[in-house]
Amino acid sequence: MSAGLDKKIALGLALTLALLLATGVYWFAERSRQKGATDKYKLATAEIFAQNCFFCHGDQGRGGLGLSLRETKLDEEGLKRTISRGVTIMPNWARDEGGTLNNFQVGGLVAFILDWDEKLMEEALARHPVPATPNPPPPVPPPPYAGMKNPFAWGDKKAVEAGKLIYGVMCSQCHWRTADPQDAAFTQMLEEHPDYYFWRVSEAMASCHPYTLPSFKLYLPEKQRWQVLNYIWSKGGPGCARRLE
Repeated sequence: MSAGLDKKIALGLALTLALLLATGVYWFAERSRQKGATDKYKLATAEIFAQNCFFCHGDQGRGGLGLSLRETKLDEEGLKRTISRGVTIMPNWARDEGGTLNNFQVGGLVAFILDWDEKLMEEALARHPVPATPNPPPPVPPPPYAGMKNPFAWGDKKAVEAGKLIYGVMCSQCHWRTADPQDAAFTQMLEEHPDYYFWRVSEAMASCHPYTLPSFKLYLPEKQRWQVLNYIWSKGGPGCARRLE
């Protein structure tokens, strides 16, 4: 009788131990699964930023045409509202507001901005590099720009320095990263077709993103526009979020 009872107790203990072990293994696997799903979600969110937001806010969220997100004073609800509805030149991103992102994606962006991960952003940008924009032979610009020549020698030190100062004030908010090393193909195009690029800088032109290259003839005299082009020549092109197409 006693021996039978001992066997039952031992069997019960063994089954309890097995159940505890199975439960531990399950929860360990479940936690690993949940962490894997969370990591994929964070990466997917970073990829949304890399494909849509970095053009204005920079590849590490430090700003450009748009404000720095790393220094935002907005809380979770404020960010969610701003991303969803847009503000000034920023488009509305939520589907409920006519955009392309669902509420889950908007929420993910908010969480990513408030808990920025530089390494994750680098991985997202590596998966979605900015495509190089080809430089096709430019068309002949209309009068009075057709046939205009650069009054400065390409690489003129004083013109380049002056152009650098103007570029920093007028251009760097959109073209926030100049090309380096020098892009020989672009500099050759600029040398061969200065009238075309002077026309593009002078007149308002559609750009490669939802915004517009302003008409700099309204802000800069002819001499300064040529100085800016000399600086761009020295750097091998405007580089950046947006190019002078």
